[in-house]
Amino acid sequence: TLPCPPGARPCSPKYFGLGAMVCVCNTTYCDTLDPLVLPAVGSYVKYESSKAGKRLERSEGRFQRRLCALDVVLSLDTTQRFQRVKGFGGSITDAAAINILSLPERAQDHLLRSYFSEEG
Repeated sequence: TLPCPPGARPCSPKYFGLGAMVCVCNTTYCDTLDPLVLPAVGSYVKYESSKAGKRLERSEGRFQRRLCALDVVLSLDTTQRFQRVKGFGGSITDAAAINILSLPERAQDHLLRSYFSEEG
């Protein structure tokens, strides 16, 4: 398995060639996150996955009032609490449901928990 980043179980990788890899979830194992805890005021927590091998790699940082960075611009409206975030989501199609139902019951449970529970 890959090393365990803080706050997550290690990924059990399966490789498909051409740099394609997925984390395996089966009847005995599924990688998950620890329950999320809000960071201290002025700080953030980031989880990152990448084709280069990061799988929900956790990192922390502090917001800075003024930082010159040409490639990153982050605007945060601190006067608005619970801002809406667009871009997260998922769906279960009929084909996905058929595949999920073909798994053993325990693997189904692991898979659905990884999508829809607090540790997912």
